Amino acid sequence: MSDELGTGRTGPERKREPWRTRHPRGARTAAVAGAAAFLVLLVWAPWWIEGHRLRDDNGELVSSAGIIVTGFRTMLVAIAAGGFTAAGLYYTREKHRLERENFQHAQDQFTENQKQFEITMKMSADREAEQARLTREGQVTGRYVEAIKLLSSQDDTQRLGAIYSLERIMRDSEDDHDTVITVLAAFIRQHAGLGLDVPRPDEPVQAAVTVLGRRPIRNEATRIDLRRTDLTGLDFERANFRRARLGGTDLRGANLHRADFTGVWAPQADFRQSYAGSTRFDGSNLRDAHFSMEQIPAGIPEFKCVIADRKAGTDGAG
Repeated sequence: MSDELGTGRTGPERKREPWRTRHPRGARTAAVAGAAAFLVLLVWAPWWIEGHRLRDDNGELVSSAGIIVTGFRTMLVAIAAGGFTAAGLYYTREKHRLERENFQHAQDQFTENQKQFEITMKMSADREAEQARLTREGQVTGRYVEAIKLLSSQDDTQRLGAIYSLERIMRDSEDDHDTVITVLAAFIRQHAGLGLDVPRPDEPVQAAVTVLGRRPIRNEATRIDLRRTDLTGLDFERANFRRARLGGTDLRGANLHRADFTGVWAPQADFRQSYAGSTRFDGSNLRDAHFSMEQIPAGIPEFKCVIADRKAGTDGAG
């Protein structure tokens, strides 16, 4: 029989019992036969074995016959008592061994059951975690689809709701972080692109800029792409636009106070008349970008770019 519980013992070895327990009828028969044989020996054995000493040459019982018979029977009783004692000791040893094996078997079974319980609990926890993850993903997907529908609406209120819903998705789901950035940047390019014939929806575009500027700090595989967009007069205060693409973007009159434009790619961007106090442009590409002369001492004296003098109409290196 194979090892069913992985304890290293086979079934018969774990459940081995005394012969009398496995064969009760045979045990009773043997006991009756043994008792009968003992009685026969007790009565007749002295005459069979010591018969030549019990009679004289004339066939008469000797005077010591009673002593001989009694002594022989006493010996038989002593032998039987010793046998019973030995049997009792054997029984006690076997019982102790069986109890020890049963205890070890119970302990092994408990250990195996505990392992199975731990495995079952872990599998259950994993299934629950996976189900919770799938549920969250399903909810996020539903929220995302609904937000995209609202974002394409012509109603500014619905657009605002969609933008803030996308912000919540971006905060709740790190996996959707870059996707939301891409969608919001595309929305800005679509509705605030340079040269569009329709008016710019200021509130939704400003909301999208605000959400992008306060997005969670994470490792991003994508860069905010706002190239050739009309962002004039918008509020970028304290916004995080590190590494953004702003090539050819019109930022005239925008509030850039304490905004972070570190590492931006902004060639030919127009920053004239914007408030750039304490704005960071470390490591940025500002080739041919335009700034008003009065902006330089106000807060951006530590980088080089092309400065457009509105009055003179000429460019100078600053």
